[in-house]
Amino acid sequence: MGMVQSFPPLCQLSFPHSFRLGTPSYVYPADILPNVEALAPCMDDIELVLFESVKPEVGGQRSEVSNSRIPAPDTIARLAELAQEHNLTYTVHFPIDRHLGSPNVKERRALQKQMLAIMDRTRPLQPFAYVLHLAGVTRDSAPARVQTWSGDIAELLPALIERAGNPASLCVENLDYPFGWCEPLVDKFGLGICVDLGHLWGGGYDADVHLKRYLHLHGVGEGHDHLALTALPSDRLCQLLNSIGNFAGVLTLEIFNYEKARDSILCLNQLSQP
Repeated sequence: MGMVQSFPPLCQLSFPHSFRLGTPSYVYPADILPNVEALAPCMDDIELVLFESVKPEVGGQRSEVSNSRIPAPDTIARLAELAQEHNLTYTVHFPIDRHLGSPNVKERRALQKQMLAIMDRTRPLQPFAYVLHLAGVTRDSAPARVQTWSGDIAELLPALIERAGNPASLCVENLDYPFGWCEPLVDKFGLGICVDLGHLWGGGYDADVHLKRYLHLHGVGEGHDHLALTALPSDRLCQLLNSIGNFAGVLTLEIFNYEKARDSILCLNQLSQP
C-alpha cells in the first residue's frame, strides 16, 4: 500500500455566511483525491479542475480514452463517499486546453465529446454545477468572427444540455472578452453563469452588475491573477462581502496554492470583524 499523504488543513470562515465556500481540487501538490481528502473536512464545495482534456502524447499517439484526464471510476466512488461524510458538494470545471468556439470544427467536436464523457463519469457526484469557457474569441475580435463563434457554439449546446439535464447547471464563465457576447446564448438556452470576479477586476469590468449564483474569487495584481485575496484592496473585498450577504450559491476561492488559499480565508475572516 502507498503512503497516505498528509497536508496542513485550511481554516474555516469564522463568520455566518449563506454561501458554500469552495476551493479547487489542486490546493496541494498532489492529485485530485488526496486534495479532496484533505479539503473535505473544512470546505463546503470543491471544484474538480479538469483543465486538461488529454494527457501528453506517448509514442506519437493519442487516445481520447486511454489518455483521458477524467477521474477513474474508483476515484469517483471515493469522492462520492467523501461528499456523504462531509456534506460536501462538487463543481466540475471542463477542460480549457481546447476551445468550444474554435474555428476548427474538429477541435470543437473533440471538446464536446470530452465534456459529455466528463458528465457521464461524474454523474454519481451529482455536481452542483459544470463550469465551461466559451473560448474562441478575444476582446478585439471582429463582429463577423463573434457572430460565427456564437453560431458554432449554439450547434454544440443542445447535446450538452441534454446530457446535463438542467441547462442552468451549465455555468458559463466570463473571460477576457465582453460577457455581453455570451448573453444571447445564455438567454436562448437557459444556461447558468459563473462570475469570475478576478477576471472582471483584471479586465476593468464592473463586477457589481455580474454577480449571480456561482462565483470565482481570487486576487489580481500587476498583470497576474489567481493570487491570494491579500493582493486586493480591503475596500474592494469589504464591498464584495456586503454585496453577497444573501448569496446562496458557491463561492470558490480559485487559488491553486495552499499558503495563498489559507491567507485568503484569514483575510476574509479579518475583514468580517467589527
